[in-house]
Amino acid sequence: MSAVPEADRAVGMWAYATRGPPCRALAKASAEDFRVEEVAPDLQLAKEWRPGTFPLYRVEKRSIDTLHMERSLADALKSRVSYGGMKDKRAVAVQYVTPTSTRSLRPEKVVRERFTAELVGFVPRPLSRGMVRGNRFTVVLKDCCTEVGSRVSEAFALATQCRMPNFYGFQRFGAREAGTHEIGRALVRQDFQEAVRTMLLRPRASDDEATVGAREAMEEGRFEEGASMLPPHQDMERAVARRLASAPGDWAEALRAVPLRVRRLYVQAYQSYLFNRTLSLALERGLDISVYSKGDNWGRPSGDGLSVAKVGGVRDPPPEPAVPMVQVVGYAYRNYGSRFDSCVEQVIREEGVAAREFYVKEMQEVSAEGGFRMAHMAVADANFECSGATAELRFTLGRGEYATVLLREIVKPADPAASGLA
Repeated sequence: MSAVPEADRAVGMWAYATRGPPCRALAKASAEDFRVEEVAPDLQLAKEWRPGTFPLYRVEKRSIDTLHMERSLADALKSRVSYGGMKDKRAVAVQYVTPTSTRSLRPEKVVRERFTAELVGFVPRPLSRGMVRGNRFTVVLKDCCTEVGSRVSEAFALATQCRMPNFYGFQRFGAREAGTHEIGRALVRQDFQEAVRTMLLRPRASDDEATVGAREAMEEGRFEEGASMLPPHQDMERAVARRLASAPGDWAEALRAVPLRVRRLYVQAYQSYLFNRTLSLALERGLDISVYSKGDNWGRPSGDGLSVAKVGGVRDPPPEPAVPMVQVVGYAYRNYGSRFDSCVEQVIREEGVAAREFYVKEMQEVSAEGGFRMAHMAVADANFECSGATAELRFTLGRGEYATVLLREIVKPADPAASGLA
């Protein structure tokens, strides 16, 4: 079995499901090599505007994260916006967006440097996560090893057998070296000073000379000076530093300079880390993630198999078929005695965290209830072609699943970032 690199272990992925050896390949050599488009078949789309309806935009973005696209589009529409999920920054991504106000502007097109939003019709309510069924991917791998066809075949076969672990991918944990789950861990523990220090002061391999100087200034308490030295893309770090400059020592207030959606993402990243650790432990124990076993929480698959329509308790009789569900730890977590709950208990014990701590008393707005996630990935319509040292893969994943998780089982890179997976 191939050794798992430290970068994977750092986000809780401690195991592989495939047996094949590593295969050299480069993902995301350019944004065009990684394309994703949302599958949202039931939007009740109307061509003409009527009072009370919301304009639906098809957004195609390149080399910009969803949060920054959201801000820019919201400004153009003069309304907050709603969408089905986050999309990879280093990709060509197509997703759907609506304003949340019926009084928003309704331009035919919004064009910005890194995205274009086109009006495609009108819907009776704002877009929500549940309206997106999945995502269709087209991925080009370049500079591949000669065995890439065998490695892809093995991964796709495992996915067809419902044996591909449904890890949260690197993108769930933010930009490279961002440590978002570590910020989330500190928030859950209500150690707001540690959360700020992780955000502002922890060195990163990608730091340039100016950023190193900014961190040194902030370490010495010169937060305004440090803020002015940070690069443009570190806008949230700059806001936190400036809040500290005006209110020294008020760590919780400084964190509130970060948009609420992003602070919640920090806590969700920590939940994702715990889930990945749980699923890794289940694989190490040899648990079969492909089928329901008596005592599991279960999900009833949707008709296309990309999602679950209902989650049932361990004592509820499951339908046929049923898929095994794993708890995502939050303040509502309970140990029901399932085979996966046993893994959860070991992980949170090793982490030294209690489920009740996800109700963050001193910053209640970031509290996380928890929930359930399928143990295995839902993969449909998978096919591929190889030509020399290039492979083109096409597949559809369920909502909230990560193409990079599938790709890591093919490539098994020692350096996920250098291979384009992180």
